[in-house]
Amino acid sequence: MLNELLIWGALLVGFVFLVVDRRRGIGALTLSYFLALSLGHVPGLLAYLDPTFLVDAGEPTKIGFDATLIAIMAFIVGALAARIVPHRTINVKSYQSAASAELFSRLSWRVLTMGIIAYFVLLPVSAFLPSLTAVASAFGSLLILGFWLRLYGTVNARDDRRTFLTLMMLPLLPLATLTTGGFLGYGTVWILSILSFLFVIARRRIWFYLSAPLIAFLGLSLFVTYFYQREEIREVVWDQTTSIVQRLGTISTLVTDFQLLDLSNDEHMIALDERLNQNYLVGAGIMRHRAGKAELLYGETIPYWAVIPRAIWPDKPAVGGGRDLVEQFTGIGFEEGTSVGAGQVLEFYINFGMPGVVAGFAVFGFMLMRIDQGVMRAFATRNIHGVILAGLPGLALLQPLGNLLEIIVAVASTIISSRLLVHSKLIISQATRGSKTKTSGQTTRAIARR
Repeated sequence: MLNELLIWGALLVGFVFLVVDRRRGIGALTLSYFLALSLGHVPGLLAYLDPTFLVDAGEPTKIGFDATLIAIMAFIVGALAARIVPHRTINVKSYQSAASAELFSRLSWRVLTMGIIAYFVLLPVSAFLPSLTAVASAFGSLLILGFWLRLYGTVNARDDRRTFLTLMMLPLLPLATLTTGGFLGYGTVWILSILSFLFVIARRRIWFYLSAPLIAFLGLSLFVTYFYQREEIREVVWDQTTSIVQRLGTISTLVTDFQLLDLSNDEHMIALDERLNQNYLVGAGIMRHRAGKAELLYGETIPYWAVIPRAIWPDKPAVGGGRDLVEQFTGIGFEEGTSVGAGQVLEFYINFGMPGVVAGFAVFGFMLMRIDQGVMRAFATRNIHGVILAGLPGLALLQPLGNLLEIIVAVASTIISSRLLVHSKLIISQATRGSKTKTSGQTTRAIARR
């Protein structure tokens, strides 16, 4: 697997230097997707550097990762095409709310607070009302946008102290998701999205290049520590009678019993293989299809009626989740209650084979880069509403290990929710609009050419 890892490393370097636009700071969403996709496919390969370990799973893992590499290449091509192909800019004047970079920083607390309330207060109770979950999840992404606004303000003000203090808040995100839900993954993906944004707008990237290997090593070390403690943590967190102090006491064992990643430790390698090796499922599905035991579905994983909200259609039939889809195509069974995401590599293959993987990821790359351009155009023109209108749908697309149906529903919800948020004027109050600053015609024309 060493050669495959080296190829992925080369693609990462090429992506950073060819796709991410350093001069204009464009590419946060695209980079976030690349990293989130890699997180689910790359670390598990470390378990296969020893050819005598996990021999039975070696072939499907290699086949699955080869398909993933092809998907990444198509993704890069799609993103590059979006940068090269000219496009007409949208008219954002109706939503224009100009502000200084300093005001961005102040508004960030309002946006961040709204995101926290939506995710940690509204989302847990949303199951009691039809379709409320999609709305609460959409507003939950404001949490990430709050950090983006904060960092954009501090970086433009060249305030390194406040930037550093903002970064010190990031470990609270996985701690919050662990304390409330017992899961580490959500907070980790949030951190990736926030760091990706800071990377593309940072004046000096040398610190990212120097610290990335250490952060990756410590992050994987935290994961293997969490993997063997997760059942105990969830038992406490899911018990509604436990207090926050009790939950934090249980979670603190991740620090007191912290283990550094050891490639010679079989338990560590099994942890990486079981949770961060989506390639096995992809490879198993491809092998089963090639053997004639599984047929392509040609779009059936996304029934047209599934996007109708249950609030409008209360008797809507249940839609099979990722677990049902994966079990049917790969032939691999999972325990009852296990949450399984098909992931875009496998689901595109399930629908249209390798042509579907190539076309699907090229489209994803193109769309995310286009949205990236819109987000940064809004930031550059100090258009708060433009950031919301482009940012929320873009963040909804960052689910490379999820199911396409869930992504489509999430994007539709965020498009509607973002416009409701803009028209409600909850982000930009009358007092705030009174302090707006004008963007020069020269700057506006320069941004439009992007």
